[in-house]
Amino acid sequence: MSEDLGTIRAACRADLPSRIRAALDDYLRFVADDPPADAKGFAAWQAAAKAGLGHVEALVKLARWAEGEIQAEDDGDDGLGRLLAQARSALDELDEDGA
Repeated sequence: MSEDLGTIRAACRADLPSRIRAALDDYLRFVADDPPADAKGFAAWQAAAKAGLGHVEALVKLARWAEGEIQAEDDGDDGLGRLLAQARSALDELDEDGA
């Protein structure tokens, strides 16, 4: 590989914040709409919402790695961590209601 790890981390630190914001905005727009009423549509909607949330979460973990944070698994007390926890909870409630 022509780039060293430090260069890759620096590129991630520069690029990831805007990508996280864009992914989070897309996720929030998607889940703002009511899910389909039929079971098949609801399942597809929920799977897409979970995938979107997973994408945001993966980007956050990558950003933490780029910053050199050791505890990449901990959501911490930051606003994004709380938002991710709330989104997970909302999806779990929808899953219980739709099942």
